[in-house]
Amino acid sequence: MPPGKIRLIECDQDTERVLCDSDVENAYQAWELAQESIWTRWDHFTDLKNLQPKVRKLNREVENFLVENPPTDVDQKQLDRIFEIVLSPWPRREENRLREVWIAEHSSNTEKASALIKAVTATGIEPFEAPDRFPKIDKAEVRLVCWLAIQAVADT
Repeated sequence: MPPGKIRLIECDQDTERVLCDSDVENAYQAWELAQESIWTRWDHFTDLKNLQPKVRKLNREVENFLVENPPTDVDQKQLDRIFEIVLSPWPRREENRLREVWIAEHSSNTEKASALIKAVTATGIEPFEAPDRFPKIDKAEVRLVCWLAIQAVADT
């Protein structure tokens, strides 16, 4: 049979089970590596700091500026939503548009704050929602349900 082809493998209760000692040892070593990998990935999602978005410097600067220079025509609820949006992950294209407003000359901080809020709102970006945090588990709780070894037999 050519390599890469799938075929049906059949066996029954009387099929002889043959596995050499080195295959058994390799299976146990493979399971230890898989268990460690699964547990490490799970554990990543138990830590809140790993679930927080990566916020670029520009967005933090804009947020700080708006905190220090809140526009008078925006209520606190709207401003809080703007902060949530600014502190969310942004695509580069939208970040570049925000940077243009950030570095542009404005007649006052109030005008700059209003321009920034318009720019943030125009992106259509929604506030970041953190994924659910996984509960902590011990590595021993990652269990192997079953494993299977298949050995090819030469065609006769």
